Amino acid sequence: MKKRLIVLIAFILSTSVFIQGCWLPLMPEFNPPPLPQLPDFEPPPMPLDQPAENRPERPGRFTLRYDSESTMNPILALNRDNITLSSLLYETLFILDENLVEVQSLVREWYSEDNEVFTFHILPDILMHDGELLTAIDVTYSIRQAMQNGRHVSKLRGVSEVSSDGELTVTITLSAPNARFVRLLDIPIIRSGTIGERIPPGSGPFMFPHPEAMWLTRFIQHRNYAYMPLSTVYLRVSTDSELTGLFDEGFLSLLWDDPTGAFDIRLNRMHEPRIFDTSSLQFLGFNSNSPALSNPDVRRAISSSIDRQYIVENIMNAPRAGQTIASPLAISPVFNMYDPSWEPPQDPLLEMAALFERAGLLDYNYDGFLERPVGYAEFVEFTLDFIVNVENAHKIAAAEKIANDLRLVGIDVNVRTLPWTNFMEALSDGTFDIYFGEIQLGADFDLSPLLLPGDGNLNFGGMGSIGFAGLIADFLAADTQVEVSMAGRALLDEIRFNAPFAPILYSRHAIYTPTGVISGGAYPTQSGIFHNFQDWSIDLLQLSRLDN
Repeated sequence: MKKRLIVLIAFILSTSVFIQGCWLPLMPEFNPPPLPQLPDFEPPPMPLDQPAENRPERPGRFTLRYDSESTMNPILALNRDNITLSSLLYETLFILDENLVEVQSLVREWYSEDNEVFTFHILPDILMHDGELLTAIDVTYSIRQAMQNGRHVSKLRGVSEVSSDGELTVTITLSAPNARFVRLLDIPIIRSGTIGERIPPGSGPFMFPHPEAMWLTRFIQHRNYAYMPLSTVYLRVSTDSELTGLFDEGFLSLLWDDPTGAFDIRLNRMHEPRIFDTSSLQFLGFNSNSPALSNPDVRRAISSSIDRQYIVENIMNAPRAGQTIASPLAISPVFNMYDPSWEPPQDPLLEMAALFERAGLLDYNYDGFLERPVGYAEFVEFTLDFIVNVENAHKIAAAEKIANDLRLVGIDVNVRTLPWTNFMEALSDGTFDIYFGEIQLGADFDLSPLLLPGDGNLNFGGMGSIGFAGLIADFLAADTQVEVSMAGRALLDEIRFNAPFAPILYSRHAIYTPTGVISGGAYPTQSGIFHNFQDWSIDLLQLSRLDN
């Protein structure tokens, strides 16, 4: 055996020498087969028949918070976690980008000759989760329902008629021209006739495989199915007290946050914020029935006294920088047609002193506070009653700052912190002088809810006046930059001189994810956290290491 092995080795060596020195035969080209594509690092969903408390939960899954007891109907939903999820399940005619400018989503093309009657042609061949095609009837039904129910009612109040023409054409008629109306059409579209369902069919890239499922699966017939970064999104129910711990330990993969909201998220580890602008305005509201505030000079002086930059930098942005933006005007500085020349050039402190003096407010009895004249050689003391919701620590701190600054210039202020129910009762009853308010405006920056009287408007202090109607209409109808600048100046000057309210800041919201987990084009917007989910890259391996 050993001899045969030696002979074989000698033969191989001699052949090798021959090949290297004399002749090399032509070898066939070698094309190795492609390597098989590895599956995503993603555990399969748990079967529905396994009790939730026995299902293994661990980092490594992209998991979102979910309220299984609240509706997922995107028109009726008020729960913020379910609203966050809804942009995975439902699509809209338009979405707002990070600059609050409209981008077509379910609309193929649209036009309007007068900014009053709008015609929209819907994308063809859009399948919904029930397997049927999206039609103009579904769009018309969804917008009509949003006009009557849920959180979109206010911004659609200018719509007078919605109709469908054929299978893919929708016509919307307004009561008055609005050049930026399409920015209001980030309304989720559901199947016609399903407003009463908890999870109505939509056309989004994900869907519930079953109404009781605790995960979402990719909708295989969605046009962007192949580009989704995940095949499964897991859901988890949690209490507010558990939220930070679950996120810190990797059992929740993303948190949405309003930094100035009542609920304060406290993060204990490295995280990555993505901040986006909103049309949410915080302001001081005045009670016109208060004798001390009946003079517009007094209201304007109070507005001039507000140190907006301090409130933004040292109170609202202190936990997480950059999440509010000071706004001396009622229209946000992030509005894409904002004109810096709208801002007043006056020194606010000098203006404030002159206004108080013109209103006749003087320290008649030399006690360090201003008094209000009521007749010849007579005056009365007054203390402003400033109410604020007790559940919101950020707003309380801002209210105290405003009150302290007013005291320094001689205006006595009493800050009353009230539970939400009592706060709303005081507003309804008019038992206040000033209140700290907030409103989510439409992306067209229609200020009607703050300036016009009527049901549904925030006219708690009776400051609304029909005199603003024409100025608002001109601003909304303005189409070009020149027209917007002129109409905006007229409206904002009237607001500044009459001071029906005092703008303070605009909120910015954020999503937080573990550092390094999400990359690519993850740009959340006010319209939806996941509207461009196909551009996200999600590192599930990084998520799986969070518990190590």
